[in-house]
Amino acid sequence: MGAVLPAVPGTSVEDLARQTKQAALHSGCALVRGLTLDEDAFRLLVRSLGDTVDHKFGEGQSDLLKLNASRDEGKVVTGRGPLPIHTDGLLVGERVDLIILYAAEFSDVPGSGETYVSDQLTAWAEMPEHLRRVLDEYEIEYLVKERGYFPTVPEDWYTIPATRDYGRVKSLNIATAFPEDFTNRSWEVRVKGLDRERSDRFFDELDAFLRSERYAYTHRWEVGDLLIIDNQRTLHGRTAISAGGTRVLFRGQLTLSDAA
Repeated sequence: MGAVLPAVPGTSVEDLARQTKQAALHSGCALVRGLTLDEDAFRLLVRSLGDTVDHKFGEGQSDLLKLNASRDEGKVVTGRGPLPIHTDGLLVGERVDLIILYAAEFSDVPGSGETYVSDQLTAWAEMPEHLRRVLDEYEIEYLVKERGYFPTVPEDWYTIPATRDYGRVKSLNIATAFPEDFTNRSWEVRVKGLDRERSDRFFDELDAFLRSERYAYTHRWEVGDLLIIDNQRTLHGRTAISAGGTRVLFRGQLTLSDAA
């Protein structure tokens, strides 16, 4: 999974978009290092890649959201804590084909503020039967806690199908649980019909499986990194940012009419 592309001086933003899009759709994700993009250039790159997602979030826009490691305790998605493995667009019911991340600022200790990307198609194909059976036979329910970021979703528990298929590839459509000792959570998740202990154990095992070395790539950011992620073929998340860490990523989300 994944491709690394060289940063070629003089390459236009439009050519960069074309090259990274092809690589991400072919390999699951594509990385270019050593770029210099301001906010306007990033927006141009995003819009050169495809159609921006209909915006349903309480912060930012689909062509530019700043994941700025906010110290506000009410912030989770744009905050400093971990984000469990998930697919973008899940909680708001939006199709997201590509996720674009660019490191405008980054300084943190190893292991902190890193993004991990899971090759979910390979993992799903090789998934242990006891995990697969839950996804096949039970419904997954979510309760959104971060209302400021997800203002349009139901206020109570609601069900989201565990798979999706927009015509290009059938894939998992899930988010796993936040760590048990982490109180500032963006969402809660449970398996409908299982008791709390069995449901929690399922998500712990599923998260560990999807993030295992065989399936997941963990990216240590450097300023100037551009990472394009195929949101249909992969799942992703992040590790917590340390107390002294700086992490500002620009994020864009796209739907591709030519990738059905």
